[in-house]
Amino acid sequence: MAKRESGSRPVAVKEILQGFLNPGDLAALKERQQIRRVWEAVLPAKMLAQTRLLEVRRKELWVEARGGPWAQELHFLKPRILQELDRVLGPGKIRDLRVRVGEFNQIKEDAEI
Repeated sequence: MAKRESGSRPVAVKEILQGFLNPGDLAALKERQQIRRVWEAVLPAKMLAQTRLLEVRRKELWVEARGGPWAQELHFLKPRILQELDRVLGPGKIRDLRVRVGEFNQIKEDAEI
């Protein structure tokens, strides 16, 4: 096992990651985490398994719903979701919620927010 040089100190994981990530990458990661937290807090538990966050594009949050009825439920919750995103992220960060209907599987879920 290699010995640590005298005078060296333990390095925080945050410092190591900052060496790999651009500042914009770290900010985007933090924003995605905040969006996920809001999503999980606002949606009823039964809807979480039927919907999937996809991406943020041009200040629009894109979401996929497993069927038409779930997409309709999201449209009813849209004002509440946007209001909470404004509160957490700041006004104007997410201006709209776009919903598409689709059947998603385990492989595609890896690409979500």
